[in-house]
Amino acid sequence: MDLNKFNIFVGSVRGFIISPSDKPDSLRSAKPDKAAEVSALAFGRDSDEIFVGFNNGLVNLFSSSNNKYINSIPDLEGEGSIIGLDCIDKSALIAKSDGTVSLWDGKKCSNFKISVDDRGKIDALTLNKSRENVLGAGGEFNDFKLWDIETQQCIFKAKSLGHDKLNLPIPTSIRGITFFPAEPSLSCCCTKEGHVLLYDDRAQRRPTIKYLETKASYTCIAHSYRDRQCLVGTTRGYMQLLDMRIGKCSKTFTTFTGSVSSIVCDPAEPYVATASLDRFLRIHNLDTKELLHKVYMKQSLTRLLMIPVVKEEPKEEVQDDEKVDEEYENIFENMEVVTDGERKKKKKKKVVEEFVTETKQGRKKKKHADTVVGDKIKKKRLVA
Repeated sequence: MDLNKFNIFVGSVRGFIISPSDKPDSLRSAKPDKAAEVSALAFGRDSDEIFVGFNNGLVNLFSSSNNKYINSIPDLEGEGSIIGLDCIDKSALIAKSDGTVSLWDGKKCSNFKISVDDRGKIDALTLNKSRENVLGAGGEFNDFKLWDIETQQCIFKAKSLGHDKLNLPIPTSIRGITFFPAEPSLSCCCTKEGHVLLYDDRAQRRPTIKYLETKASYTCIAHSYRDRQCLVGTTRGYMQLLDMRIGKCSKTFTTFTGSVSSIVCDPAEPYVATASLDRFLRIHNLDTKELLHKVYMKQSLTRLLMIPVVKEEPKEEVQDDEKVDEEYENIFENMEVVTDGERKKKKKKKVVEEFVTETKQGRKKKKHADTVVGDKIKKKRLVA
């Protein structure tokens, strides 16, 4: 597999943005002005721009072509680390762990606040690409919710999972949220306690499908290119492919030696890229579980971006030096043009002529037969 088929950008615990390639020891990296852990990554308003969020609450703009930080977003309200970044209508969507959501259009910021429990915070916030005015949020002591950006109102609030055998409430600390492009009403989230929950906001407030891994603590989640399939990473150093149509684990990837921190899937092919705290970037084949690439990135990795490289095929230009066979071209230029109407008339005329000829021949035979019969009658009368 050629690693150059993808544009890959990885954020580290020291704030570096690192880009790998097929050649060993050819990593490109960029260092920010203030060292801080990269807590969120998103593609910007054009193919060259990347939004980078840090755990100190700052957001910088990164140029992928120049491989350097070019600007920062000022006057961001709220406190805590950046837990969500995305681009919507040429504006940057920025969310902080205290529940403050800001929209920056390049000049000014507008913001609103998501309600947060006094005991907890927001740990995950994701924009629904199929419903761009809807985002999902959740965290510690905060069940999964859907918010409308335009009205700034909560449009869906998940119910708790109930109580366990000891009659204690089952906690749900959301660590990751993903949406399925083919089914905009479905939302899937993973928790620190080992739950993966599928919600349908049209049906009910409780999960429609639940999956529980008692020994796992999930850190991140991403949807696969197949319907209702997602991948989840754990703190124990393995990744699972879950089929959320039935709530079962299909495959387990165990090539990690550290916590899986970020997962990105190819939208059309069975490739998945992962970043982990063991400082390796890995690319697996989802169908065969084969490890296609493993690159040492020199730093503990926190966030990952990947997009396939689309190359436009060059158009073939006709050269003036090419010689054209004039005789061959003249054959078609001198040919007579025959329309469909003339063909039908000729065909009809030919059919009429054949019918007249057959009719005349039939009349001649009939006259000859009458003559023969008449002669026989005359001979009989003479004999009598």
